[in-house]
Amino acid sequence: MRKANLFFKSDFGNIVYDCYEPEDFNGKVIQIAHGMIEHKERYLWLCEEFTKAGYKVYINDHRGHGESVGGNVFLGEMGENGFEKAVGDMLSLNEIIRRENRESKIILLGHSMGSLLSRRFLQLYEDRIDALVLSGSPSPNAFAPLGSKLSFFLKQISFNKKFEQLAQGFIHFLSLGSFNARFKTVIPKSSSHWICSDVEVVEKYDKDKKCQFLFSLNSFANLFAGVKQVFSKYPNAISKPNLPILFISGRDDACGDFGKGVQKAYNHICAQGYKNVTLKLYDNCRHEVFNEKDKEIYLRDVLDWLKKIEN
Repeated sequence: MRKANLFFKSDFGNIVYDCYEPEDFNGKVIQIAHGMIEHKERYLWLCEEFTKAGYKVYINDHRGHGESVGGNVFLGEMGENGFEKAVGDMLSLNEIIRRENRESKIILLGHSMGSLLSRRFLQLYEDRIDALVLSGSPSPNAFAPLGSKLSFFLKQISFNKKFEQLAQGFIHFLSLGSFNARFKTVIPKSSSHWICSDVEVVEKYDKDKKCQFLFSLNSFANLFAGVKQVFSKYPNAISKPNLPILFISGRDDACGDFGKGVQKAYNHICAQGYKNVTLKLYDNCRHEVFNEKDKEIYLRDVLDWLKKIEN
């Protein structure tokens, strides 16, 4: 059963979330953090499949995405210090989960930007989760330190709306513009083929108004700062070295540098002292693992991994 469009208060207004309840609860809860420039409704299939397997699922729209907008936060604008505050929103949802499911273990699943937010959550609130799944993890971005400064600079010198929009497009191109290069000959034409090999998914994404906006310069600046933070050495010694962590990505995922960037993310996590880390890379699979044609196979691998770590 789905309880849709629940909400809790944040600094700008409401963070909207859904709760999916299974018929036969196995005592485990999955908290999902979606990616950049998308929203929770795109995870309907995944949430329903998890509930069929007995898991209770919570998923929120990040600030500046989906229905989590209001005041100075709108689609593409996550607000001042938005990356860190989005992690704080995840903590608020985590606290709701803990209140409503006091004896339950919590698995955090983050996709793409959501995987970056989830890794930041791990740095700050390691004790709040019992397992971590990272899907479509981005590469460490050498452009991140410069990108953050450049985005802030362009924001400061923006003298009108048109200039700011041009600057947004420029930063968007520098950040994501190369992702579709390997797929530009795919028919029908789209700049989104890098996300998934299923043309129907791409067409639906391109028609979804809640997936067709640009990040603001402020949001880009905070995202780049977040990437730098996530790939930095942890400030404190970890307390749960045996925390189960799963990376799952496609070898054709441009965001993960076709597997090489995901390997670097995996190596970084291991270097912090985590010992129970698994990496799965799939051939002929692009960015959105759980929207691919073989998504049932990939989901089964995740469910098998979850059962394995429970034993």
